[in-house]
Order: sequence, then C-alpha cells, then structure tokens
Amino acid sequence: MLKFAVIGCGNLAMKYSIPAIINSGSSSIVVCIDPNRRGQREAVKEKFDLPLVTNLNEAIQNYDFDAVYIAAPTGVHKKIVLSAAKYKKHILCEKSLGSNIQEVKEMVEVCKNNNVALFEGFMYQFHTQHKFVRNLIDKEEIGIPFHFQGTFGFPPINESDFRYNKDLGGGVVLDAGSYTVHAARHFFNAEPLTCNAVLENEGKEVEIRGTALLNFGESRTASLIFGFNNMYQSKYVIWGTKGTITLERAYALPPDFKPTCILEKQGFKEAYTLEECDHFIEEIKYFCDKYGFLNNREIWYNEALSQSKVLNNILLNADN
Repeated sequence: MLKFAVIGCGNLAMKYSIPAIINSGSSSIVVCIDPNRRGQREAVKEKFDLPLVTNLNEAIQNYDFDAVYIAAPTGVHKKIVLSAAKYKKHILCEKSLGSNIQEVKEMVEVCKNNNVALFEGFMYQFHTQHKFVRNLIDKEEIGIPFHFQGTFGFPPINESDFRYNKDLGGGVVLDAGSYTVHAARHFFNAEPLTCNAVLENEGKEVEIRGTALLNFGESRTASLIFGFNNMYQSKYVIWGTKGTITLERAYALPPDFKPTCILEKQGFKEAYTLEECDHFIEEIKYFCDKYGFLNNREIWYNEALSQSKVLNNILLNADN
C-alpha cells in the first residue's frame, strides 16, 4: 500500500480523488494538506477521518508517507513538487503540471536528481471507453484515421475561481485545453510538427476560449476547441477514411456514468452504451503499480515535457 499525503482539498478532491486513493486497494491516505482551507479540517475529519494540516513541512515532520497527490492550482505546483522531491516523496500531480515549459523542465530535473517519480495526471485516459474506441479502430471499422477533433468547455464559473487568475496558472489552455491536446497526442502516438491557434480573453487577464490546429504529419491533423463560459462540451470525434467514432463524454465522467460511443459509416449508425468506470481509481492504481520502475519514471518525465511543450507553443504563438 502506497501511503499518500493529499495536497489540495477542493471540491473535486473531496468528491472523487480522496475516495479513489482510499478505495483503490493499492493506496492509503495518511494526511491531507491545504494552506487555504483551514475550515476544511472538520469536513475532512468528518467525511474521511483524516487529519488536515496547512503545509507540507508540517506533514513531513509529523506523518509518515511515501508520495504526494497534488490537486492544487497549477501556479503552485512547482513549489510543491520541488519541496516534495527534496524530501524524497514520489509525486502524482494533476494536470497541468506547470504554468510553462521552464517550470516543467525544472521540476523534472529536480525529481530526476532525487530519484523520485513524477507523473502528470490526466485521469480521463484510464477510462475503459478509450479501449473500446481503440478496438473499433484496430478492427478497421472507420478505415484509416486521419483527423482528431476534441472539444472541452463548460458554463461560466465563479469569478473568484483560480482559473481566472494568471498567477495561479489560470487560463483555458492549461485547464480544459490541456485535455484535448493530451488526447490528440496520445491518439496519434506522435508529437505535432506545427501548431496554429487563436485565443480570446474577452477582457480577462487570461485566455478563456481557444481553438488550435495541430499537424502531426502523414496527413494526420487535430482540431481542438476549448473554453470557459460555454455550453458544456466534453467529446472527441475521430474521422477515418470509412467512418467516424464519437465519444460524447470523453474527458470528465462521474464514476457511475455510462458513456455513449457512436460509430458511423456510410448508411450506418450505431450507438453503444458502455460500462461505467472509475477513472480516478484507475489512475491511482496505475501510479501505484508503475512508480517504482526507473524506465516508467523516464517515460513520465519525457511525457510531461512533451505535453508542456505543445501547451507552451499554443500560448506563445497564438493569434489573439
């Protein structure tokens, strides 16, 4: 059992991530840490019977754990990761790992030097629906895939939310946009050769809506659309020479949700209702199973750098 300290006790962590670590069968939680939520101490105690402290140093001095699970805003990840690595704690950090490529490079270097694992968590990828899609493609149901279209966005969020705060790593690219980039990269199992993007901030200090076109070469492209203040969208469509596959809820699913996959070909359309899957638990199980292997750590380091490079290119080279 890998013993975790959970850093960041917001709504998603309380609802999904903390229960996943407790119920994975591979891990346990020793302590929770949240510098901004002293009022959460009672809630964490009542719901999970766990202690909550306000900083990592206090946790390290008083509790014995092997790894940290970071569910704090992106803008504070670097400070947490560097400190955790120096204390030899393995790290599972939810996306996006850093606010820019330089932060990610520094985090990777420190983790390498301290021989600790660093995994950037995109829990969606562990849902079994993506295996169903891959199986349809392997059976050549849609011919040769050549285009990936990913959309992820949601209705207006509270104006005080960290996603609107530049210093906390806000902006839609590092948030919803990162999922679509990650999904496109992993679907093609390649890195984009070129990237063009348009971002809009509508008077905010961060971008709140964007579109990106990625060219993966060999006639493979991806069009990605992401935003705050929209009708909810969380889907991807894979277009092949003989048909299309659509996942209508691709990135964010409650554990008890049964997703729908739609296969379309000329004169044919079928919707499949797929099994529910707790991708939060599956992510934890994956990390616990793989973190100890040096080759996996190297893959994870390189993956984090590759993901950050694409996001950095979108942010730096986009038309506004």
